[in-house]
Amino acid sequence: MNRTLLSVLVVLVLVSMTGCGERLPPGMPKLYPVSITIVQEGTPLAGAVVQLIPEDPAKIQWGPGGRTDESGVAALRTNGPYKGAPLGKYKVVVTKSEVEPHPNPVPSGPGVTREQLARHMDIMRRLKAYNYVETQYGSATDTPLQVEITAKVKTYTLDAGKPIKKEVPRVR
Repeated sequence: MNRTLLSVLVVLVLVSMTGCGERLPPGMPKLYPVSITIVQEGTPLAGAVVQLIPEDPAKIQWGPGGRTDESGVAALRTNGPYKGAPLGKYKVVVTKSEVEPHPNPVPSGPGVTREQLARHMDIMRRLKAYNYVETQYGSATDTPLQVEITAKVKTYTLDAGKPIKKEVPRVR
């Protein structure tokens, strides 16, 4: 085999091993890399869940989303692992909830009794939960937030209102 033919074969093997990008499920539109920064009165909101609800009902199965990092930035993914978002207009839903931390670690090990676990669970049921974003931003029908994903714009910044810490009512 001559060197030129061998070189071409090596290149073809390497290209086939690396692939031509991420394979998308059948019917999924092309995805574009995009991130959304969520702020509240200019301050980044870490740990928020961001979901984009397509205005086009035919695209509802391809709604992208993500979780904000410490800088308030959510790198969007579609249907879980697929990086990016399809082109289009979206309503943006933002939520953030947390439960106050448990004062004791979860009992574990061979000597743990049912009573210890029951006490731990009883404390968990009494822990308070809080929302950090006004309710309207968590509703696809009420949110004022909107974006249009285009091939040119890679980042968006949206303000999710005033910072709050509102206790979530307990369901009994």
